[in-house]
Amino acid sequence: MTAQVDKARVTLALSPDPPQTGTEHVRVTVDGIPADRLTKTQMRFDTSMPTMSMVGTGGTAIAVAGKPGQWTFDLATGMATEFIVTLHFDGGLKGTAPFNFAVAGAASQGGGMAAMSGGHEDAWRAAAFALAILLALGALAAWLVTRSLNRSGRLPGWLNRSTVTLAAVAVVVVIGAALAQSRFAAPSMDMAAMSNVPGTAPVPVTLARAQGSSQNPAIAAPGMIQALYTQDVVARAPGILRDFTAYNGTRVFAGETLAILEEPELGAQAVAAQAGASSDAAAAAAAMIEAHHHAPNAIRIAQADAAAKAQRANYWRAEMQREQMLLKNGAVSQQEYDDEQAQAAAAYADAESARRQQQDAVANLEMAQQQAVSAQQRAASSGASAQAAAVMAGYTRIVSPDDAIVVKRLVDPGTYVQVGTPVLRLAVIGKARIQASVAQDDLQSIRLGAVLDASLPDGRVVHARVTSVQPAADPTTHTALVEAIVDNPGGHLVPGTYVRVIIRGAPSHARNAVSVPSAAVIGAGVDAAVWVDVNSTAHRVPVRIISDDGTTAQVAGDLKSGDRVVVEGAADLEEGMPIAERTS
Repeated sequence: MTAQVDKARVTLALSPDPPQTGTEHVRVTVDGIPADRLTKTQMRFDTSMPTMSMVGTGGTAIAVAGKPGQWTFDLATGMATEFIVTLHFDGGLKGTAPFNFAVAGAASQGGGMAAMSGGHEDAWRAAAFALAILLALGALAAWLVTRSLNRSGRLPGWLNRSTVTLAAVAVVVVIGAALAQSRFAAPSMDMAAMSNVPGTAPVPVTLARAQGSSQNPAIAAPGMIQALYTQDVVARAPGILRDFTAYNGTRVFAGETLAILEEPELGAQAVAAQAGASSDAAAAAAAMIEAHHHAPNAIRIAQADAAAKAQRANYWRAEMQREQMLLKNGAVSQQEYDDEQAQAAAAYADAESARRQQQDAVANLEMAQQQAVSAQQRAASSGASAQAAAVMAGYTRIVSPDDAIVVKRLVDPGTYVQVGTPVLRLAVIGKARIQASVAQDDLQSIRLGAVLDASLPDGRVVHARVTSVQPAADPTTHTALVEAIVDNPGGHLVPGTYVRVIIRGAPSHARNAVSVPSAAVIGAGVDAAVWVDVNSTAHRVPVRIISDDGTTAQVAGDLKSGDRVVVEGAADLEEGMPIAERTS
């Protein structure tokens, strides 16, 4: 039996089914809402017997460990009558679900008809004996009166004898009539006996044929619409929030200025940094001129001077050798020779000095080049600092990174914020995510690109394709997220909206799997079964539910394609009971 509570479907299964007097084991299954709501739900129950105006047992149901949305309890059905079991949900799911059923052996008559079960026979006997006693007492009274009158001589003796005789005859007639009624009258109508007489007429039912499950199974799951993503817009510079008008629900566009940070020091710091960078750039340029123009020219001049003086020194070396030979031969005097030697020594000194100046010029060039590199690096650093200061000064504008909608304003206008302080939370809704919580047993039949249909509360259906499947199931809820990303022009798909999702999975390869109408499946879990028409009699077949979208169920069990299953009328069936298909 099923009932609807809010957006959830509640299924109640009884064991044994049909219910019998004694104790019924009840299993309750709730689906159609997120698993996190089911884990917060508590359930209690109470019972009543309306035909007897009595209240039955009640209590708190026991949640099945590891299976959110399933509860069990035992129900005392001590008599054959109509029962109403009312389930009360609280917590994640709120509401009540009443279920009405009759325990086998319950009579359909009301309490007033039970009085008929005594039968006419007992009533005739009671009436006959009461009338006989009354007649006997009347005859005795008449005899006493006539006897008194007879003694006084007022009444003839024959009248006394006639009265007694008449009373005796009446008593005999009444007793005889009662005996005749008991022996020959039709038997009384015992309602208690009638209630246990099994009917022989077939139970009218609606039948449908089971079909092979070659088609893709439809997997039903609760779902939720979510934004493509949410992000916090943070302050990238310190300052006081000004011109901050965005609020919850405001639509913003990429690059739009959302607020201004008031911080004058940032601008001044940027100007100073830019001035320093300009000065360093000029010094670097001067160093480059020195390294690439002045220093190389000084080297060339020093090289030319050194070469000339080296040539003059070489002349004097040759000249002094000639002068030394002339001195030995007496061609020149010692004075002349000494003068020549002094000039030669001066030439030698000039050549050495020129060579050293050349070396100094080379060293100066290397130093100028190093200074130029250093000046360039200093200028680059100053430029970077100036650029950073300028960027930081530009961060006084808080802009939207995407086309989005404001979910929440996190800071009020006029607040002083630091770098990294979240100011707004935005949701990008140009695309939306449809997320479904799918049972772990159904994951193996879902592939990327599978057809996904999401039914909105207003009746619209969104068609999409599966874009991602969570690789692992949640160990608490035993479900995994299956997601489809869809276009959402105009933001008509509102994040947070509950949807009913149907996913067309891959064809089932379960052995003996067939498709039957969902209404043909009775019970749930290990108690699931269908009634099958076998030579116009009802036969209960246990099944395992592979998937159920509320219209068609994929089941596995001792069923084959073509078997006729009971869709309507299963609640009144027992094993072997004759059935007949309804004609209208």
